[in-house]
Amino acid sequence: MDIEQLADACGGLAWVSEQLFELEGRLAAGLDGEAALDNRARNLLARSSRRHGQHAQWWRAALPDSPALAAPDRIGPPTIAWKRLVGHIEEAAPAGAVAALYEVALPQLVFVIERLGHELSSVSDGAVIRTARMVAADLAEEQYDSRQVWNPPSIPSNGDLEELASGFADDYREKRWPPLVTFPR
Repeated sequence: MDIEQLADACGGLAWVSEQLFELEGRLAAGLDGEAALDNRARNLLARSSRRHGQHAQWWRAALPDSPALAAPDRIGPPTIAWKRLVGHIEEAAPAGAVAALYEVALPQLVFVIERLGHELSSVSDGAVIRTARMVAADLAEEQYDSRQVWNPPSIPSNGDLEELASGFADDYREKRWPPLVTFPR
């Protein structure tokens, strides 16, 4: 992976983490006007939100500092699928937002971090490797803890979540982020 691909991956992950920080924080605080989530769920979302905020800072710190790479310009939606998913979560009722977070967003983010780890070089990408490992550990814990709070159903075969999840398939069939490598078909 070259430095530009690494910058794109870190910028995309910073954006995703920032969005999850805001979305989960809003759900935890009950800012949507509905009290549909119980205290255990809100506590999990609050803790996860703080972690995603930390992850965003780590990914921003991992961006190359060369002015030629314009690192701040690389922070944005990594793909259309991520942008659609965030929009869906923003507009959904609390229960639907949580389902989208734990049925689509979290598994996709875990997949992205795992794939990124396979593309990094231990010689030149040590800081990003450490960041990816710490984020992966936090995401694994979040997945485990979410099963203790609620047992989300599998993605419905006829709902919006299936459509959102299938939108990520294009990200893996083509040469796209992350980290701009061709995924196996």
